[in-house]
Amino acid sequence: MSSTQFNKGPSYGLSAEVKNRLLSKYDPQKEAELRTWIEGLTGLSIGPDFQKGLKDGTILCTLMNKLQPGSVPKINRSMQNWHQLENLSNFIKAMVSYGMNPVDLFEANDLFESGNMTQVQVSLLALAGKAKTKGYTSPSSPGHTPRQVLHRDSHPGALLHEIM
Repeated sequence: MSSTQFNKGPSYGLSAEVKNRLLSKYDPQKEAELRTWIEGLTGLSIGPDFQKGLKDGTILCTLMNKLQPGSVPKINRSMQNWHQLENLSNFIKAMVSYGMNPVDLFEANDLFESGNMTQVQVSLLALAGKAKTKGYTSPSSPGHTPRQVLHRDSHPGALLHEIM
């Protein structure tokens, strides 16, 4: 019997309770921050459904290649399930080589089957944090706090306050 089940039925009992508890911890605001960060870094659009947009792994593999060039040497563009799962597996391996803590990682089926999108969110937030510790920051990074920066404009002595 395969551990991968592509057509799961509804959850009942304890399984449903666990799934509902995980769903209640999912943060739509964090999803929006992650969407902005990933799209800004990769130049690719996730689309209206976060899970479906990331499910094939191509955007995530592109993300890792931006953070650590060459970390995912081959990105499958096929729509076959096993190619998509291979992309997700390669992305997860690249996160490990990037220095991610194994407890912060999601499993391919967490995203592919939408089994645990909360863990996917936790993993991507941890990846953004790791990127920040490695010196990669951008205004669209999740958790980025705007700060005031003083710039001199063309008039001597005048200061322009700008939010970064």
